[in-house]
Amino acid sequence: MTDTLVPLAVTLDADGGACVAGLDADGRWIRPEPVTAGEVGPDGPYAFFRPVRIGLGPSTEADARPEDRTVLEAPRPAGQALDAAARERLLNETADATVAEAFAGERSAGLVLATVRRIYGRRSTGGRSFLRVEFTDASGAEYDWIVRDWRLVRRFPAPVEGPLPGSAGPCFLSIGLTKPNGRFPGRFRGCHPLVVGVHSERGDVSVFGAARP
Repeated sequence: MTDTLVPLAVTLDADGGACVAGLDADGRWIRPEPVTAGEVGPDGPYAFFRPVRIGLGPSTEADARPEDRTVLEAPRPAGQALDAAARERLLNETADATVAEAFAGERSAGLVLATVRRIYGRRSTGGRSFLRVEFTDASGAEYDWIVRDWRLVRRFPAPVEGPLPGSAGPCFLSIGLTKPNGRFPGRFRGCHPLVVGVHSERGDVSVFGAARP
């Protein structure tokens, strides 16, 4: 099946991996697999808010998430990136108020309206440095998750220590769950939660304006 996908999550990790999630023509979250690092960003087919046409089939993975689809035909452009007004409308229509609502049922991808306290770098106990986002949702619940938004990963490569300037305020966060890894039982069904897209209310840049779409 060929579908049109509008990416709201485009990620890179320190090991060269990449992931994409977005909305199809019916507003459903879809996660195409596989995605390579070379396909992410302004020179690749996957960029925030830029529609792509892609041939997809059911995932054949044993640990597939509900949104996972196998790529059968390579993604190709399907028009220009959404303008600021269309981005704002899409974010407001898609966002849930809380993390719990965004991950309701078996969902592993969603969008939440959040208040960011800071985006900062911190070293893990293993010595690696990660960008992280401290935020609250409408319920007042507090979260502190690794952020994989490709713009931030490339703009602020590790090691980063301390908060990024101007990174506090209201914004939309695309959030996602990894496949189960057994290290996070209970709350997120054995999956690791991540921030996979950071969007201003206009949808055009990160909350602090340091990265382009």
